[in-house]
Amino acid sequence: MSVEYIHRTSYQGFGFACRVVENPRPRTEPIVVLGGAYQNMHSNRRSEKPWAAAGTLVNVELPGQGTADDLPGEYGFDFMGDALGHLLDELGIPRVNIIAVSYGTAIAYRYTHRNPGRVARLALLGSTPFLTDEVRGAVESVSGLMYTGRAAEFARLAPQLLACAEPACLRENPNNAAEVLRRVLSSAGPQDIRRFAAANERLLRHPFDHPDGIRGVRTLCVSGEHDLLCPPEQARVLAATVPGAVFAEMKSVGHVMHLERPRDFSDVLARFMTDLTLDGHRSLGPLERTPVTADAPGLVGSAVR
Repeated sequence: MSVEYIHRTSYQGFGFACRVVENPRPRTEPIVVLGGAYQNMHSNRRSEKPWAAAGTLVNVELPGQGTADDLPGEYGFDFMGDALGHLLDELGIPRVNIIAVSYGTAIAYRYTHRNPGRVARLALLGSTPFLTDEVRGAVESVSGLMYTGRAAEFARLAPQLLACAEPACLRENPNNAAEVLRRVLSSAGPQDIRRFAAANERLLRHPFDHPDGIRGVRTLCVSGEHDLLCPPEQARVLAATVPGAVFAEMKSVGHVMHLERPRDFSDVLARFMTDLTLDGHRSLGPLERTPVTADAPGLVGSAVR
């Protein structure tokens, strides 16, 4: 029987926490979940059951997220990665799998670049090496709404950037992810809005990837077919910085694939974390594998076959 508990800690004066779901008979390394800017340690409960069946889960709220202390925008993703490393040291976990969603992908990428030996498998969902000029303008506009107190307008417009409105997407997602997002963002209080604004400032000010890439880590990069925030062509560029990485588009979704196709989102990640094949998965397009070159050694026996 699994045991669930909250572990609280602090790093350089910033308090934060994680929700741990222990698996007494794990089939893979502990699975760290780094959510998006609007998520917390409980956001993936409806997706996590297959992950918890595979290994111990560590659902993290780093500084600036969920119930953690506020984190000003001048602190970058390396600082958040250092806070993650501090947490894992406290928990006594030497090596992990990482599931990173949206905003969490920048934290995961920077952390993994500096600590490849501590990461067994890395899954990046809705990632990009940088914000395009068009997307940067959209993020700045949304931030302007938050800073000027127009929370209702922010809650109305942000889902348009995050969720796919194409007919095919709505057929796959009859619950309407955009409406779910609107309800969540409409209920955000002043502290939440302040955190969202700081997160956007961090996205605008700090690098997501690293020019030297990542070496020696089994990596899966999945992009929503209709993602406007982190388009597939951008995610494909990011995947190319990791020799041996696998890239795929998830069909009929935008940026919030965890809301749009939750069962497939959950299944794809459970398979990746336990080395099961993703070839021919109903939700994914063709798998694209980043070449491994002599000067960029990759992996022997990819986790995604």
